[in-house]
Amino acid sequence: MNEIEQIGRDHAYKLAKLQADTFRQAYSDVHSLDDIEVYCLANYTPELAEHELADKETICCFGLLNSVLSGYYILKHRDPPIPVGFSAVGLKQIYVLSSAYGSGLAQALYEHALDYAQTLESEGLWLCVSDINHRAKAFYDRLEFKSVGEGPILKVGSDHLPSSILVFKFSC
Repeated sequence: MNEIEQIGRDHAYKLAKLQADTFRQAYSDVHSLDDIEVYCLANYTPELAEHELADKETICCFGLLNSVLSGYYILKHRDPPIPVGFSAVGLKQIYVLSSAYGSGLAQALYEHALDYAQTLESEGLWLCVSDINHRAKAFYDRLEFKSVGEGPILKVGSDHLPSSILVFKFSC
């Protein structure tokens, strides 16, 4: 059974740990262990998570699978880095642990983020995805996200990866 719960600053340690764990699992076959660790130490600390959770423009929710913390999403009230033709909210991150792959938790997290985004003055969602993250790209393809351009170069240790900006426009 999937459960989604919104979190706040008091969950910073759990968020940072979950971010690092899911990142390691998602990219373990792409990057060296050293590059992954450098990235996680620089980007997934309790201090950074607390700062992000304190931002009034950020919504973060945990996903639980059978009452076990197994995923999360972060939604940011931020415009896309390129014009997309409509107002859109940023889906900064959505990750689940590998033990939750195929469970429907990622879909439940996405639907929760989508429902929340639709309550805002927004017409859609945008996100940036690494071009080599084939699992994520296939997930967003199924959700009918469309590529609208090149994203930033993502740096993971010594690796420099191209990315794409994807958008999804809400139905009227």
